[in-house]
Amino acid sequence: MDIRVLWTIASSMGTYSDIEMLKRADGFDISFIVADRYDKDAIGFELSGKKYIVPEGGDKRYIDAILKICADEKIDAVIPQYSDELVPLSKNMDLFENSGVKVLVTEDTKMLEIANNKKKLYDYFKGSAFIPSYTYVDDLKSLKEAVLKFGYPDRPVCIKPADGEGGKGFRIICRDEGMIKSSYPSPNISLEKLEDELCAMDEFPEVLVMEYLAGKEYSVDCICKDGDSVVCIPRERIETSMGIATVSIVEHNEELISISRDIISKLDLSYNINIQFKYSESGRPMLMEVNPRVSGSLVANLGAGVNMLELSLKIAYGMPIGCIKVDWGTKMMRYLSQIFIK
Repeated sequence: MDIRVLWTIASSMGTYSDIEMLKRADGFDISFIVADRYDKDAIGFELSGKKYIVPEGGDKRYIDAILKICADEKIDAVIPQYSDELVPLSKNMDLFENSGVKVLVTEDTKMLEIANNKKKLYDYFKGSAFIPSYTYVDDLKSLKEAVLKFGYPDRPVCIKPADGEGGKGFRIICRDEGMIKSSYPSPNISLEKLEDELCAMDEFPEVLVMEYLAGKEYSVDCICKDGDSVVCIPRERIETSMGIATVSIVEHNEELISISRDIISKLDLSYNINIQFKYSESGRPMLMEVNPRVSGSLVANLGAGVNMLELSLKIAYGMPIGCIKVDWGTKMMRYLSQIFIK
């Protein structure tokens, strides 16, 4: 099947490998156009040969901009990448369907809004065994009180934006910034430095304060439709850079697969879904976040024999999936490469 795909991020560390997965999708002959919100040199623009700049997802001009690209470029399917694009696209699904364009995003907008917001997500599953201890704050006084309540300075404490994308804004508050091993750039920060950063902001952000989880970190890439899981593949995140795994191992972890399937079912999710966990000191997996979109290291599953972009497109077009065989134990290591622009 010949299809034309609109990919909505040009500069992600995973863009090159994701586009390669599209090219290798069995049963499809895929051409693609890349859009982004940043007007700069990026691998996606170089690969597609065109540069489309669109507003951010929350901008009222966003949907019209995407619809225009779809019309001008005869797009058949849109695969969104930014978290703030997901809900607007879901709300306007009928506009795309009427134009003959499939949008690979969860159709249930109400549930998507929960999955896409960390506070709403934690509140929805509050009381579940996989939800860590947390509290919500929206001013400096409440933040300091919560951090002390969670054990600072004797124990590290975590904060993250209630409505953030991926690992952006995640910080580990600790007395000694070098006490916790982390990759560069380090999320570690003292309470004093955090206060200075927050006071310098025009508006105090809405954040979650939560317990520090000292165990292994996992990412579970899933394919699903209307809450029914097709496949869930956990992988241990061994090394990361800028929030994306650079070294990971695909692991047959039934505990994480079971929890992921339950989350997907209750949130009625569809297509590519990424769910992140971290284990506590006592060995219990705790939910960190749900990314109801393609993950930055989705290519790890290709090395394990599963092209997860191909599976999503087959679901969207009602094509048979066939037998899925995962090569458990596959290790992925990512290295830098480069492009030259003249």
